[in-house]
Amino acid sequence: MAEPNLSGDEYGTPVDLSLWAKERGLEGARYPLACHSLDSAAAALVLWREYLSPGVRETIAAAMRTDTEQAGRNVAFWAGMHDVGKLTGEFQRQIDVDLSAYPGEEDTGSRRSHGTATGEWLPLALPCVGYSADPSSSVTPLVSQLLGGHHGRFGDQPESRTGDPLTEFGFASGPWEEQRRALLHTVFDVLDRPAQPEELDGPMAAVVCGLVVLADWLVSQERFILRRLQSPPADGTGKALRAHFEESLRQIPSLLDGAGLGHITVPPATFTDSFPHITKPNGLQTSLAAHLPSLCAGPGLVLITAPMGEGKTEAAYHVADLLGEATGRQGRFIALPTMATADQMHTRFRSYAEHRADYVDPDRPATLALLHSMAWLNPDYVPADLPATSTVLSGSTSEHRVTPFAATDWLLGPKRGLLASWSVGTIDQALMAVLPAKHNMVRMFGLTGKVVVVDETHAVDPYMQVLLEQLLRWLGALEVPVVLLSATLHHSIANSLVKAYLEGARGRRWKRSEPQPVTDVSYPGWLHADARTCAVTRNLDLDPAPIATTGRAPLTVELAEVGSREGRPDRSAVLRSKLAPLVEQGGCAAVICTTVAEAQATYGLLADWFAEHGEDAPELHLLHSRFPNRQRTEITETIIRRFGKDGAREGSRPGQRRQPRAAVLVATQVIEQSLDLDVDLMITDIAPVSLLLQRAGRCWRHEHLGIIERPAWAAGPGLVVLVPERPEGADGDAPQRFPRSWQMVYPLSLLQRTHALLRRRSGEVIRIPEDVQSLVDGVYDDESLAEDLEADLKRMGEEMALRGFARDAVIPSPTAVEGNLLGLSKLGFDVDEHMLATRFGADSVRVLCCYVDAHGKWWLDPECSLPLPETGAGEKGSFTMEQLRELVSRTIPVRAEQWYGQRLPEANRPPDPWEKSAHLRELVLLPHGVLEDGTIVPAELGGREWLLDPRKGLIH
Repeated sequence: MAEPNLSGDEYGTPVDLSLWAKERGLEGARYPLACHSLDSAAAALVLWREYLSPGVRETIAAAMRTDTEQAGRNVAFWAGMHDVGKLTGEFQRQIDVDLSAYPGEEDTGSRRSHGTATGEWLPLALPCVGYSADPSSSVTPLVSQLLGGHHGRFGDQPESRTGDPLTEFGFASGPWEEQRRALLHTVFDVLDRPAQPEELDGPMAAVVCGLVVLADWLVSQERFILRRLQSPPADGTGKALRAHFEESLRQIPSLLDGAGLGHITVPPATFTDSFPHITKPNGLQTSLAAHLPSLCAGPGLVLITAPMGEGKTEAAYHVADLLGEATGRQGRFIALPTMATADQMHTRFRSYAEHRADYVDPDRPATLALLHSMAWLNPDYVPADLPATSTVLSGSTSEHRVTPFAATDWLLGPKRGLLASWSVGTIDQALMAVLPAKHNMVRMFGLTGKVVVVDETHAVDPYMQVLLEQLLRWLGALEVPVVLLSATLHHSIANSLVKAYLEGARGRRWKRSEPQPVTDVSYPGWLHADARTCAVTRNLDLDPAPIATTGRAPLTVELAEVGSREGRPDRSAVLRSKLAPLVEQGGCAAVICTTVAEAQATYGLLADWFAEHGEDAPELHLLHSRFPNRQRTEITETIIRRFGKDGAREGSRPGQRRQPRAAVLVATQVIEQSLDLDVDLMITDIAPVSLLLQRAGRCWRHEHLGIIERPAWAAGPGLVVLVPERPEGADGDAPQRFPRSWQMVYPLSLLQRTHALLRRRSGEVIRIPEDVQSLVDGVYDDESLAEDLEADLKRMGEEMALRGFARDAVIPSPTAVEGNLLGLSKLGFDVDEHMLATRFGADSVRVLCCYVDAHGKWWLDPECSLPLPETGAGEKGSFTMEQLRELVSRTIPVRAEQWYGQRLPEANRPPDPWEKSAHLRELVLLPHGVLEDGTIVPAELGGREWLLDPRKGLIH
C-alpha cells in the first residue's frame, strides 16, 4: 500500500501533497490541491490589495463590519477553501491514483460536483475555526454558498436532517476528513487566523464570489502551475506550505500584469484641464462643473439630458471622474446601444485616457477594453500577434509584451472583459450581470469597481428597461456610481431609472424614506440622486436660470405622402421631388428607410435616376446591417469622411471645394445614433417621434462650427417625414394604413400618434432644445393623439408582456438575496448565454457567403481566387488570428429564423474542423453557385434565395 506523502506535525495533521487539484495540460504532472488552495488565497490577497479600488475594499469591509485588512484576509481565506470539495474520493478517483490509504467515501455514482461538495462541507467545518454555527447568523451559510458556486452557479444552502450531517452529506470521518480539516487549518493559519466578520449579506457575498473566481482563474493558468511545479513544497507541514504561499504572493503580481489588470487612474482636474481643446465649455458642461462637485460626497446617480451634439460625452467623462474620486472607484465602463456606437466611443475614450491618465508603466499594462462579440476583429484594439487559441486550464495568458491600453489574450477570454480597469462596450455586457447566466457574479464584480456610464439611455425597449432598472438596483446596493445620458428620454422612464437606483441603495444599509419621484425632466439639464440620503437635486434647484445651449436654427418638418406598389412603399416620386434641388445645385442628404430590403430598393431606384445624369450624378452610398463586416466598416469610414466634420474641414465633403457636387446616403436606422454626420436635408420614413428627433440631429449638426458651405436651396435644417398615402375617399380624420413592414419594426400606435402629433404641428417649426421634451412626453401622454384604440391597447399589452418576460428573466433584487444566493442561479440547468437575451426577440446568427465553382471547389470570393480553408495554418490545423479575422470579417448578421432551429442542410454547415474554433463553429454557410461564364447563382436556405450583391449587400 502506498504511503501518503505526510511529514511534520507543527500544525497538526500534515497535508498530503499527493492529493491533486490540477492535472490536465501539465505534461503528466499533478498539482497538489494544497498548493492550488494557497495560490488562490495568495491571489485573492494580492487582488484585494493591488486590484480592487479603494472604495470597493471599504464597501466590502463595511458590509462585514470590520476593517479593510481583516476583510481582505477573510476573503483570501475563503478563496483558499474554494476547492476543498476536491478532497473527496469521488473527485480524486477521476484519474488513476492510489487511494488505498483513504478508505471510505466510496464513489456513490452521484456525480456531485466538487463545488457542491465544498458548499456542503464548509458549514460543518467552519465553526472549528471560530465561525458561528448559530442558524440565525448568515455568515457561515453565505460563505459556504459563495464558495460552492465558484464555477458560476449557486446551489441552495444545505440543511441537515439527521444528527450526523457528515455522513448524511457523504463525508466519512477518518483520513479524508482529517485531510479536509488539515487544509482548512493550514489556509487559516497562513492568513494569520482572521476572525469571522460580524456580518455578510447576499449582494456582497456575490461580489466576493466574483473575486474568488478571478483569483482561481489567474492561478489556474498552465504556465503559472508548471513554473510552480519546478519548486514544490518540501513536504505538507505548515512551515513548508507557508513558504509556498509567500512565494506565490511574490509571483502573482506578474499574473495581473500579464492579464492586463493594471489600473488606469486619473488625477483630479477641472473641466478645462480635462479637455484643453474645449476653450469655452457650453452651458451644460459649465453647470455640471460648477455645481456637481458639492453634491458628490458619496455614491450616487447623475442623469444628463441634452440635445444631440451638445457635448454630453465630454460632460459624462468629467462627471465620471468626479464620482470616481468621491467613491474611490478607479474603473470606468461606458455602455452603448450598438457595436457601432461602442467602436466609435472606444476611439474617443482611448484618446481621453491617453490625455488624462497617470503614467502607465509599460511593464504593468492596463487595458481599455472594447466589449462586444466582434471586438476582436478590431486591429486597433487586439494586436495582430495575439494567439487565436489559448492552452490553459481555467484561463489564459500571453507572455508577449503589450502596449498600454491594448487588449491581452487573457482579457479576450469569455466573461473577463469587464475585469479590465476601463472598458467600453454594448449595454448587453452589463445587463448580463442581472440575468441568471453562468458567472453573472463575475460581471457584477467587474462593475463594482467602476463608474458606470450608460449612453443613449432612451434606446432601451420595455424589455431592456426592466433589465436596466434591475441593474441599477444592484449598482445602488453596491455603492456603484452611475451616469445616464439621453437626448430624448420620457420623464416616466427617467423616474423609473432613478427610483430603481435609489431603491437598491435604500434597501441596503441606509433605511431612508421613499425616494422622491422625478415628475419632470429639465431639458437640457441634469439631476443628482444621492444614494445615501435618497435626495434628488436638479440643476434648476441650484440655479433657476435655464442652461444655455448651442444656437440652432429651427427645424422645418414636412410630411410627404408616399404611395405603394405591390404592397410596398413607393418612394420614387417623393424622392425625385425632394432631391431635385440637390441633384441640380449640389449638397448632401440622407434617406432613412425602415427595413434593409426597403433601403436596398431605394438605393436601386436612386442609382437608376442618378445614372441619367452621367458625370454630374450625385455620389450615392448605402449603409445597413446586412453587409459583410469588413465592407460595412469600409462604408462607414467612407461616409464619416464624406459627411463628418473632419471631411468638411479637409474639403472632402461633396459640394465643398471639390467634386462631386452632391451626395446621398441611403441607410436604415443604424445612422441615427452611431455616426457623427451632417447633412443638408434629412428624409426619413416615419418613426416614433423620439427617433425622428435623433435623426434630425444629423441635419445641420455642425453648423455652429462654421465649417460647412450650404447649398442655396438649404435655407435651414429640414426634415421630410414619409407617411403612407391616405386611401382614396377616406375621411380626413381617418387613421392611415401603415405598411406592414413598418409595423414589424415600430408599434402601430406610436406611428399613428407621431403622425397625429406632426399633423397637428403642421406649419410650425421645431425649436431645439425648447420643444424636444414636450414632444417626447406628449406622444405618449396626450390621449387626444390616439387614433386607433385597438392599436393603443395592443401596444400597451405588448409592452406589459415584454416587461413580464423581463421580470421572469432577471435575477432577484438585492434585498431578495440578503441571506441566500440561490436566486442568482434560479434556473436549475446550465443555460447558454445566447438563450438569455438582453434584447427580446433579437436572436441572430452570422452567415458566411461563399462560392462553389462548376468543378465543385469552394471559394471565399466570386472571382474564385481565395479558397475556402477547411483547416487552419496553425499548429495541428488550428486557425491563426489572421485567418479567423479574414473569415469572420466576411460574415453578416441575420435574424435567426425557423431554419436555424433545425438541422442545417450539409451544404450550409461549416467544415467539420471548424468545430474546434469558437469563432467558426456556429457560422452558417450560404454557398453561391458560380457558372462557367461567371454568373452568380443565389444560395438557398430556409425556402429562400440569398444573394450577396456587391453594392446592396445580402438580399433575400
